[in-house]
Amino acid sequence: MIVPQPKLFAMLTALALTPAALAQDAPAEHVYLEADILIDDRENGRLIAEGNVVATYGGRELTADRVVYDLEAQTVHAYGNVFIFDPDGTIRTASEIEVDESLSDGFATDFTAQLPQDAVVVARTAARDAEGSNSLEYAIYTACPICEEEGTEPTWTLKARRAVQNSETQMITYRDAVFEIKGVPVLYLPYFAHPDPTSERRSGLLTPTPELSSKLGLTYEQPYYWAISPYQDLTVTPKLYSNVNPALDLEYRRRFYSGMLNIEGSMAYDYEFNSKGERQFYDSNGRIVSDTANYQGTLTPSEEEFRGHVFAEGLFDINPVWQWGFAVENATDDLYLRRYDINGARNPRGLLDVAPKKLLNQLYTVGQTTSFYTDVSAYHVQGLGATDDDGVFPRVVPMAYANKLYDFGELGFATVEGSLAFLDRSEGNDVRRVSAVAEWQNSYISPGGVILEPLLQVRADQYNVSYRTTAQTAGYEDDQSRTSGLAAATLRWPLLRPGENVDVTFEPVVTIAYSESSLDNGIVPNEDLTRYEYELTSLFEADPFSHYDLIEQGGRIAAGFRTSAHFDNGVTLRGTAGRRWRDEADPAFSYASNLSGTRSDYLVGGGFDIGRAFSFDTSLRLDDDFDVVRFETTTGFDFWRVSGDITYFNLDESISFEVIPEQTHAIDLNWQFELTESIDLMYALRRNIGTNENEIQAFAVQWSDDCSFFQIGWRQRGISDRGVGSDNAITFGFGFNTLGLISNSDFE
Repeated sequence: MIVPQPKLFAMLTALALTPAALAQDAPAEHVYLEADILIDDRENGRLIAEGNVVATYGGRELTADRVVYDLEAQTVHAYGNVFIFDPDGTIRTASEIEVDESLSDGFATDFTAQLPQDAVVVARTAARDAEGSNSLEYAIYTACPICEEEGTEPTWTLKARRAVQNSETQMITYRDAVFEIKGVPVLYLPYFAHPDPTSERRSGLLTPTPELSSKLGLTYEQPYYWAISPYQDLTVTPKLYSNVNPALDLEYRRRFYSGMLNIEGSMAYDYEFNSKGERQFYDSNGRIVSDTANYQGTLTPSEEEFRGHVFAEGLFDINPVWQWGFAVENATDDLYLRRYDINGARNPRGLLDVAPKKLLNQLYTVGQTTSFYTDVSAYHVQGLGATDDDGVFPRVVPMAYANKLYDFGELGFATVEGSLAFLDRSEGNDVRRVSAVAEWQNSYISPGGVILEPLLQVRADQYNVSYRTTAQTAGYEDDQSRTSGLAAATLRWPLLRPGENVDVTFEPVVTIAYSESSLDNGIVPNEDLTRYEYELTSLFEADPFSHYDLIEQGGRIAAGFRTSAHFDNGVTLRGTAGRRWRDEADPAFSYASNLSGTRSDYLVGGGFDIGRAFSFDTSLRLDDDFDVVRFETTTGFDFWRVSGDITYFNLDESISFEVIPEQTHAIDLNWQFELTESIDLMYALRRNIGTNENEIQAFAVQWSDDCSFFQIGWRQRGISDRGVGSDNAITFGFGFNTLGLISNSDFE
């Protein structure tokens, strides 16, 4: 039967009502067919569709110039401009194809498949079986855009005599594969396999990482990824070095219904070595000797033994309000992380953070609602510095804080908080503190626009200190109680001057405060306020620090202003300046804290933005003679072909908390220049100007397009700690979309 009606839409239930389907007495999937001409060839048991044929089955769609459906064999034979569209976005094409009634299994000639992430597979012939595997003969695979211009080659291609794409395992395997870059063969592989772009996580070898370092030598890292289950995995990475013994990295991750667990670590069996990969030696006092050639005396070599580190964290929900967690940071040697270039010591873990060159182990619980917050923690610090003594660092068991907010509407709001800290030392004094604080605040606006913000606070502290026996004093225990009160008010008068091209705001600010304490500072030990500095961010705060051991007493006043200008062209200017005075000096506050004497140094800050192209912020601390004792700037830029950021600071030695005064002058620079559309130049520098050393310096050239990148660079670490740390390395990386990447670069 010939039906010459355009776009006739027919539902062929015969395709679904097979004997098996009828025997199961279940609803069957239907095939929908649309064509310009439909021919019912009943004598030969065929249904023929011609002209703009569209067949749909179970979310899969086939289009062709001509389709012949064999009712007896239940196969579909399509000719001319054949396209099959899968629900996952995959598009397959062929000049001729024969598939089963589900438009799935079959055979095709001149086959192509467009996969997710712009990946393309081309083959002379293709066969798909019932298990979902595509067998391709003389296949080509690439994830690069295919240009129709003559003589234009994709950036990279993978050609093979035979390739099999298994949709069940989501892997593509190749036999006699040749990897080409811009049409030039660069690598032959008798066998090669990789996940297809639709693949989820799976076990297998990950891409390796090579490096050439003056410290570790030629380095090769080969990670293996083990997908243990849908909610946990393990990455095992053997590391081979030409200068030192091999090492092993491990990273385990697991997700629970109520939280997560991450554990990473490494291990090695080796002696301690310096920046040249040579064994280190010790003198009779146990100190590392760097210049062994000129040392007069007996040296003891470091012994081979197991060394390693572990970083771990976990966080778990107890209920919608409460969580508990932990964090572990530990290394067998002070310099282990530097010897093996292990990063991650400064990554945030857990509830608390710690200063550089310190590792922190902690256990904690946190509860929080819209008006309530509390945390309880226990922690201990491991020092990595040359002069650190872990026995002096306290074991805090526990530390707790709780805060409850009460909102009284127009009458303001009040907070009640409690805090305790129990510090135990193996070498030094044990300190136990319990504190309670009640505070009330409000805000009033006068008809003239002046804003008054009053604050009242009362506090009580109880201390117990166990002083250990020393060569000069016998051990004893002391208890002290302290009460204190604070009354303060902040006056602000924000003034706005709208303009035709610029809006200017100017806000003078004055904070007046008075407080008294039953005990002077110095009677109880100062454990938590040893490195505080009064700076621009707390300029107008009546109680500028959230610490407990020191209390600022007497009367004080802070005065200054904030101003800004917003231009219509996107330029913004801002500035802040002020100073603080007090009625009497307190020797418990050092000059570095900016709270010693009867007046603080001047605090000045400012900056400007030019749209998104450029930003600049700076802050200064000026003494009475207007000499700069602290200078910090941060600059960000992204215009034309240049982007990056620069951070610079310079501290006078008189306000440095550092043991080494030279660690007060540094610059941190990250810069990228787009030389061409495909080539980028990148440079990074972290330099200690005080010691004239580069903590790290790196330069790289990167070529990239839509489907790949190639990078080569040089990296230098210049700061050495006890003979370890300074080294030079050649780094490189390359990556191919869907195949993975190889990179050890400091640039992302």
